[in-house]
Amino acid sequence: MQKQLALVKRADGTTREAFAEAYLALCRALAAAPTVGVGGLTVNIVDIPAEEAGLRPGGEPMFDAVLEAWFDGEGEPQFGAKAGLTGSFHNYAIEEFVEKPATRDWAVGDRSPGVKSFFLALRHPSLTHDEMAKYWGEQHAPLAVRIHIGMWRYTRNVVSRALTPEAPDWDGMANLQFRTSEDLRERFYDSAAGRRAIDEDVAKFSGGGRALYTSEWVLLAFTP
Repeated sequence: MQKQLALVKRADGTTREAFAEAYLALCRALAAAPTVGVGGLTVNIVDIPAEEAGLRPGGEPMFDAVLEAWFDGEGEPQFGAKAGLTGSFHNYAIEEFVEKPATRDWAVGDRSPGVKSFFLALRHPSLTHDEMAKYWGEQHAPLAVRIHIGMWRYTRNVVSRALTPEAPDWDGMANLQFRTSEDLRERFYDSAAGRRAIDEDVAKFSGGGRALYTSEWVLLAFTP
């Protein structure tokens, strides 16, 4: 299966609340009558308040939704885009690595528990894309699994190529899920020393990035 990950911004003139409702409805319709070859569909709505994620209030998220779709084949670059609802729509072919799996114990179509965060990552200027991906997988991922003690599920999404024109040159999207918002706020690190270790290690392979905090809706379950 080929995974696609789309970073979605709402159309101008649409409120975040209206977009969230309409985009979730659109994705439910896509899941109910899936395109031939679609083997999984998850929509993540960027709607977690800053204070719930342990952040200071203020600022606008860079995107309003993250769409994950799995295709038996090449997929569709514009899958999940809709004129008048989606503004910018940047889609990527992804190589996915599940570093810490979790068992789903709720119904497909229901909101997943807790908070699902995406960290959009650029490689360090001294590294190539492949070098960044290698360090991330071999060095950082085991460290993250050990130190982020409140983390329930951890997935690395390494960008293979952009599927849409003018897509930002992200190298990957780390996905950290927390069963409760308290786990995110209070158990993100195992200790102050663990926090320093993560910060120092991230600086070795990342040249910056942005974070998105989302509600996850698994609408069509993907089974590897």
